Amino acid sequence: MNTFPSPAVRRSTKYQAGVAAIECALLLPILIAFLMMGFFIASIFWHYTMAQKAAQDAARYLSTVSVSEMMTPASALAAGNLAKEIIRREIAEVSPSSEIGILETFCDTSTCGGKLPGTVPTTVRVNFSISMFDPFGVIDTGWYGLPISANYTMRYVGN
Repeated sequence: MNTFPSPAVRRSTKYQAGVAAIECALLLPILIAFLMMGFFIASIFWHYTMAQKAAQDAARYLSTVSVSEMMTPASALAAGNLAKEIIRREIAEVSPSSEIGILETFCDTSTCGGKLPGTVPTTVRVNFSISMFDPFGVIDTGWYGLPISANYTMRYVGN
């Protein structure tokens, strides 16, 4: 009995020796690109969730400001500015690279502090946008970054 493989079998295994390395070299960049895209999309969702949470916290603060403060335009304006500061601090704490664009606080349809003295709002709203940049530096988000908007409305509990 002959235990050696035939020359045809030896030739076919000889040519198969580097195929796995070539397949790995061709598919590895594609696999890395898909992983980076997944991380980037997860980062977008994380920034959006963070922005919504900051808007919710600021709106919750505005909805619990006392009625006597909301009746005075200067105090209502100060409460609106404090809500803006809550947003700035929360965004800076969790994502220092994000830039806050438009930042507005509303009591009903006007800005907080813009209502007539002695009136109390029925709703409070916080609206702002941030610019998110790619944390890995792989995907070009443009000069101004990827805009993410957050908007949260709550009923004023003083009514």
